[in-house]
Amino acid sequence: MSTAAQIRDWLKSTLAETGITVKDWARTSGVAPSTIHRALKDDYQFLTSNRTLSKLATAAGVAPPDSPSIEVQMVGAEALPIRYEVGAGNWQEISDSQVFYGSGTVAPDPAYAGFPQWLERVSGDSMDRDYRDGELIHVVDAFALGYAPQHGDHVVLVRRRNNGAEMERTVKEVVRTQAGAFEFWRRSLNPRWREPVRLIDGVEEDPSIEIEVAALVIGSYRPRRR
Repeated sequence: MSTAAQIRDWLKSTLAETGITVKDWARTSGVAPSTIHRALKDDYQFLTSNRTLSKLATAAGVAPPDSPSIEVQMVGAEALPIRYEVGAGNWQEISDSQVFYGSGTVAPDPAYAGFPQWLERVSGDSMDRDYRDGELIHVVDAFALGYAPQHGDHVVLVRRRNNGAEMERTVKEVVRTQAGAFEFWRRSLNPRWREPVRLIDGVEEDPSIEIEVAALVIGSYRPRRR
């Protein structure tokens, strides 16, 4: 049985044994309902992170599945999947359906073997000093990596609003200020994107927006054709 199937069986059995609904389970664990719904689908080809599984297990009062070996590649695929489109101002409604953007001719980086890796397609000009529209960035899951922001790194920053109903994914450069705080800068030629995202005590200035570093950028690739 594949790891994805083991996780799916664990989710189904937990729902059946506890009688909890997906909506309530998501609320008490702090996980988006779409995360659970997607993982329950028989044709879902990505796996749920250990961090998310641990939060779900704690909320339900059960043990998590037995240490799944998590891969964020498509099952049986030789190239990494393209999982998201990433671009400032590109707010998307979070739905229960998984969107697949195909795969790119990029293989996993052996330096990060054992950690989830995937590609994201750049949309727009919010980071065009480094990544042009249509370019693919190669990333590693920040949670699985145990990543802590480092000055000069490029990361995928996820911002959520409307109680998690909408999500924006953007590429930012990490800047550590002289005061020791972290700022996330867009390196763009467009004046619209010149202001950074600032964190105060780990929280964004706008309290209505949730923020997290989702992935570390380790490379990029520009396909000749899309």
